Amino acid sequence: MRIGLGVGGSLEDIAALSRSAERAAFESVWVAELTRSAFIQAAAAIGATSRVRVGTAIALAFPRSPTVTAMEAWDLDELSGGRFVLGLGTQVKRVLEGRFSVPFEHPAPKLAEYAQALRTVWSANRGTDVRHAGRFYTIRMPTFHGPAQPGRPDVPILFAGVGPIMARTAGSVADGLIGHPLASPRYLSEIVAPALADGVAASSRSPRACPITATAIVSVGDDTDAARRAARLQLAFYATTRTYLPILELHGRASIQGELRRAFVRRDHDRMAALVDDEFLDAVAIAGRPDEVRDRLAGWAAVPGLDRVILAAPWYATAPGWDRRATESILAVFPAR
Repeated sequence: MRIGLGVGGSLEDIAALSRSAERAAFESVWVAELTRSAFIQAAAAIGATSRVRVGTAIALAFPRSPTVTAMEAWDLDELSGGRFVLGLGTQVKRVLEGRFSVPFEHPAPKLAEYAQALRTVWSANRGTDVRHAGRFYTIRMPTFHGPAQPGRPDVPILFAGVGPIMARTAGSVADGLIGHPLASPRYLSEIVAPALADGVAASSRSPRACPITATAIVSVGDDTDAARRAARLQLAFYATTRTYLPILELHGRASIQGELRRAFVRRDHDRMAALVDDEFLDAVAIAGRPDEVRDRLAGWAAVPGLDRVILAAPWYATAPGWDRRATESILAVFPAR
């Protein structure tokens, strides 16, 4: 099992944390897309490192045309010397339509076609005219000007997936699947992995064609209560989203979503944290003192088809500067060497 690190904060923080992760022999660093461009953050991480892989977990697909994403990913891969990994996600309907003003429609087949369109555009860099005519995207353009690069491989494409439909889709066309931070090892094992395997088999691909990258919320500190509260709040925030209800159902916690949503609207963080009990917290996240959490990664290692786990600090309702300190704590407690 390879270990990656989620990095965020200012661009300076991203660069510094990425350097630290590389020194600590982490296999990869990963950036999200919340209030900053995932690709600009990835460029900051790439510029600060020379060996570690750099990935997006995730970049939003649908607000960008496939051509734009293909060009940016290709450039980042060149900048990194072949170290870039393109993690793509659909986002949920409320965010996609409300924040980015693009329609939320048929996310799984649309993302599958998006990946096909990316690979078609990349083929132009090898001297092939681009012709893609699909259900959602039509792209026509001649070979790019400049020298062709016939031997250069495509950038790996990973899909973010929560439910079995997207997992099956990832298995059929993607180079990997990124699990949601709320997805526990049990959920990945019982729901995601079987659907992923179905997609791989249906497309007659190798069983190893689409491995899983899990994401674990990790909150470590000398103050057990404070560390666990930060993780509770992060899980509570995610659990307000209806899309993630199946995870709560699997763990027998579906009944908390309504109250979590009401507490979220009130910004009642105490109530949100209180609704995430110890059993659910420990099933999904890693939180506590260093001596309490060092051996907790074993639960993720048992997920069928797992390739790596990304360790990510909580960020919801945290104080300024907290992200960097929390991530530095992860580096100190979970050295990859």
